Amino acid sequence: MERRLYQRVPVQVSAIATTEEGVRIKVVAVDVSSDGLSVECNIKQRNMITPGGNFVRDGRPVSVFVDLNLSDKDGQSSKIVARCHVVFSRRMSSDQCKIGLRYVDIENNGHEWLVQFVEKALDSQ
Repeated sequence: MERRLYQRVPVQVSAIATTEEGVRIKVVAVDVSSDGLSVECNIKQRNMITPGGNFVRDGRPVSVFVDLNLSDKDGQSSKIVARCHVVFSRRMSSDQCKIGLRYVDIENNGHEWLVQFVEKALDSQ
């Protein structure tokens, strides 16, 4: 049973995470919700985003910009560009990690489109 307030929809989409220092890292978005998303990457990529898995820096969450293209079941797509806070960093295997991100700000009307994307995906399940 889904216990989250914002249900997540599984996806498998290439994304670019840009650190506060401007380093661009190719990751894979594995789920999205209207509140956040999760990405998977290798240990080296994780350490560039959250050094040593630490997602709090100077007493505040690490921020990252994420951009990805999502396509819904009707073939409509949208580029989502969001500033996010890292909410968790978890090692999944010897070389794979999962990073949870919560949206702080989404450019243009991206949040409205994202809510519709999630609702359509949940309706079709």
